[in-house]
Amino acid sequence: MSALPAHPSEGIPGQDETHSRIRDLLGAVTGAVLEEQPGLLSFEDHRPQRDRSSGDSWHGLQTLCHVSALLTSSGAPAESASATTSLLAAVQRIADARGMRRRSEQDAHGTRGTTWIDPSGDLLEVLVGVRVAVRAISAPFLPGSLTPIASTSPVSALSPLTPPPRLVH
Repeated sequence: MSALPAHPSEGIPGQDETHSRIRDLLGAVTGAVLEEQPGLLSFEDHRPQRDRSSGDSWHGLQTLCHVSALLTSSGAPAESASATTSLLAAVQRIADARGMRRRSEQDAHGTRGTTWIDPSGDLLEVLVGVRVAVRAISAPFLPGSLTPIASTSPVSALSPLTPPPRLVH
């Protein structure tokens, strides 16, 4: 018996679908950023990814959300305000293509940050300071996978398996 929804219309994705969606989002964003500013060189995992409790449940089953690795650029971004604006515009184009809307912007202490969110609840964060940092946090999903899954990070090969969902009491 599977804890995953029998029909997509039931409205909650599984672990594999969520991890794949986040990996695709991060790959598209880091690709666009590197195309905009090749001097960033590449992105590396700075902090590890994890699946954590979403604080919610679905039909009595605990749901998780995926917090991607914090990806940071190897090279420094161009220092001009116009270069930062162009870099964030490149991310905006990816966000627009994925149905995401801008959620917040901040500009303080030499760091400019922007977040986007999509209708399902996936969140994308991009910070531009001495390096460029990118992270995504997924909407809630049902854990459990029958297949080993690679990391959602476009630059990391391994990912721990997530155990099946637990009943919430």
